[in-house]
Amino acid sequence: MRRRTFHIYLSLLAAVLLGTIIVLGSFSYYLAIDNAAYLTEEELDAPDYDSRWNATQHGKVERIPRILHQTWKTETLPTRWKGISDGCREMMPDYEYMLWTDAGSREFIAENYSWFLDTFDAYTYPIQRADAIRYFVLHHYGGVYIDLDIGCLRPLDPLLVFPVILPKTIPVGVSNDLMFSEKGHPFMAQTIHNLVTFDHNWILNYPTVMFSTGPMFLSAQYGIYTASHPTSLETLGDIRILPKSLYGKNAQLFEAPHSFFSHFYGSSWHADDAAFIGFLGTWGKGLLVIGAIILLLVDTKERKMVPGPRIVRPPRFRIHDPTHIAYFTPGLTNARETVTTPSAPG
Repeated sequence: MRRRTFHIYLSLLAAVLLGTIIVLGSFSYYLAIDNAAYLTEEELDAPDYDSRWNATQHGKVERIPRILHQTWKTETLPTRWKGISDGCREMMPDYEYMLWTDAGSREFIAENYSWFLDTFDAYTYPIQRADAIRYFVLHHYGGVYIDLDIGCLRPLDPLLVFPVILPKTIPVGVSNDLMFSEKGHPFMAQTIHNLVTFDHNWILNYPTVMFSTGPMFLSAQYGIYTASHPTSLETLGDIRILPKSLYGKNAQLFEAPHSFFSHFYGSSWHADDAAFIGFLGTWGKGLLVIGAIILLLVDTKERKMVPGPRIVRPPRFRIHDPTHIAYFTPGLTNARETVTTPSAPG
């Protein structure tokens, strides 16, 4: 019974691993990012990493307004994040700062996007509303959305000349913890309207949030948008991807010496789940192979331990006389064995 239970457990685990790998593999294929979409330091034309940068002096136009957006439950930021937020504001004092609280977010949606209010109110998890509001304010105002656990290492001025910037994340797609957008960009219009379409409950917290409002939702929007626009130099410049070297997340210091951002990894609501998905994305195939080998070994061992057909011999009766011993097997014709014994000395 124990072997059977273990066999079933391994089979279910293998099925889960296989399903996860197939899903991640499908996303990796569908959400693949063209290498030409990644921003490079050469494009930014900002060799002085600490000084302010003026687009006009470089013959460019700022398309993204100088606004920093952040979200929190109330007007009072937690002590652990306040210093990080203040650091960004002090580095760029000419940027307008807009903090979106729970109450303020709902009021904003009711006034400017009333068609979405029912969906906004019906979200199961507060983080879904925190996710959704960032797309709407970027569509309405434009600017830069930045999570409270992201710090600023360099002024963001050189990045404002691009229409939309999204950061690359792991294991696949883009993240929504940092986003740049000009006001009313078609990508943001598509994103806010597809929030209703993607509003599904996936039973568990992590997939529900990730696929309805979170990074996987935004990654899907990126895939849809780029697929619906013919590939050309113009469309490649429409949405640019911030690489690890400039984003700094999940990077060693030597990998991102000129990163614009520092990361303090405070998104505890999905940290463990995200780490597990990342782990499966990296090691899932290997685990599946190991699991298959173990399953095969267990199955082989069980087959060897199964007893073959048992031969039951009929009983034999012993008849003893002084000269020999005879054995008779009932039911068998001529089934008689005789063992002759030596005669006793006279």
